[in-house]
Amino acid sequence: MDTISPGELRARKAELKLFDIRKDPDDRQIPSSERAEGSALESGNTLPFGKDEEVVLYCGSGNSCSRIAKTLRDRGYHTVALEGGYKGWLDAGFPTEDR
Repeated sequence: MDTISPGELRARKAELKLFDIRKDPDDRQIPSSERAEGSALESGNTLPFGKDEEVVLYCGSGNSCSRIAKTLRDRGYHTVALEGGYKGWLDAGFPTEDR
């Protein structure tokens, strides 16, 4: 699986690690997500998760997080991108929280 839908993420959020990699995030985020720099994740120098964890990345619209998730999958990590990114989450009408 390369992506996860907003609905599936909402249903499985408790068992997944979620990272906001937007370049210019606003003051809101998907609940329980952590902030990470996409370029730092892509370089793979120091990752805030291990190869045994299931990780979801989200960016603004889904493009950057798809590329970075694939790079990490190619290195053996269990990473997927949120379909539509943060915008997809909002369009689905799901809640956000203050950063």
